[in-house]
Amino acid sequence: MLTAARLREIADDLRVVAREIGAGLAGVGDDELLEVMGAIEGVGRVVGAVQVRVAGEVGVRSRRELGDEGLSRAQNFTSAVKLVASVTGASAHECKVRLEIGRKLRGAVLLGGGEGPAPFPLVTQGLDEGALGVETASVIVRHCGALMERGCSPDLVARAEQTLVDETVALRLTADQTAKLAIRLREVIDPDGAEPRDEVHRLQRSLTIAQAHDGMIRGRFALTPEQGGVWLASIQAMQSPRVIGSSAGGPRFVSDSEFVAQTATADTRTQVQKNADTVTELIARAAGAPDMPHINGATTTVNVHISLDDLEAGRGVGWIDGIDEPVPASTVAQLRCHSPVAATLFGDRGEVLHHGKSKRLFTAAQNRALAARDGGCVWPDCDRPPSFCETHHADEWVSDDHPPGRTDIDNGVLLCHFHHSHLHRSAWKLVMLGGVPHIVPPRWVDIEQVPIPTSRRRTRGPRHEAA
Repeated sequence: MLTAARLREIADDLRVVAREIGAGLAGVGDDELLEVMGAIEGVGRVVGAVQVRVAGEVGVRSRRELGDEGLSRAQNFTSAVKLVASVTGASAHECKVRLEIGRKLRGAVLLGGGEGPAPFPLVTQGLDEGALGVETASVIVRHCGALMERGCSPDLVARAEQTLVDETVALRLTADQTAKLAIRLREVIDPDGAEPRDEVHRLQRSLTIAQAHDGMIRGRFALTPEQGGVWLASIQAMQSPRVIGSSAGGPRFVSDSEFVAQTATADTRTQVQKNADTVTELIARAAGAPDMPHINGATTTVNVHISLDDLEAGRGVGWIDGIDEPVPASTVAQLRCHSPVAATLFGDRGEVLHHGKSKRLFTAAQNRALAARDGGCVWPDCDRPPSFCETHHADEWVSDDHPPGRTDIDNGVLLCHFHHSHLHRSAWKLVMLGGVPHIVPPRWVDIEQVPIPTSRRRTRGPRHEAA
């Protein structure tokens, strides 16, 4: 049997090889690089298999019935996880995984202290030979174990193990692919298990939301497969890209000025930022729906407190009921401009300055006219249709006592929630020239700040032709 000293010698040899590989990577060809990667993974699998076996033995020697005589307690640790983490320096999660798979691969402890037959011999063999990684072995053991718990016969479970191991090795499946295969196999073997699993999923569904110390609203959620399908389908539908740069006559080449405009106004959000904006937009649209529950005759209301001086000057902050973190004046201006949820603004003496959609908001008829004119969000290359847009005053207004802007069609434009918010916060401007919305870039984008005409009206030709 190898001693710890011999293992340390092997580790020293591996470190020498690792330094040689690292020093020569730049001159290695693509094929050889991938071959080296595969060989390294093989070494890692051998090490992983031994880690699991050793952790399994530690777990057996630390089992609860041994009490204070168990290995972990004898070493002054309250659990085997903490003992393994202390010795290896690995995370508690990683140590728990090793202990769990090691325990499941071992045979039961017999009365005389011996070990019974291994419950998953093919997985154990695959690990020892390096044909299976620890992650893949864990997937197979978990799904086969679930079949055992459901009362499937040992022969049926053994055939499932054989199928999963053979398919994984023969087809060189990843751990994720093996997991998908295991789910399909499970449904063939135990179709009646779907109902009890669904009940467990329903009991585990949850959504927690709270304000963090940094002012952000953070949360966690767990959805049933059905709920997840609704979320994913809704998000994907709203994020579906619109085909641009082509027409019925084939590809269309854009002018230099149009290319510059498209580049300057490109959406720079990350995918996770788009997901957050999309879910917010979905909730906001639902909150403003006519069939939503009403409280005292009003739809969902966001109460924003702000002083009259700050409101008129466009500076300072607003305070939303139920939220400790203030919002900037630009957010307040956006809520007043248009919002699918009603906004109530209060002055510093508690007087109501603006409530909901009763004042200075575009009527349904005006919004229909804007939809016909703009065809959706007017920001270049944005694909949001009119139903997903908010109405923005091109000539901004502040309060009833200071109303430079007019709520008329020739002073309104359609913007999606993201670009509406972006316009209120950035150096970009939006103006109406000849009844057509124009985006004015900041000086750092265009030193001359040439207005960019933007609209999705079908009656207008290409920009370079109209010019």
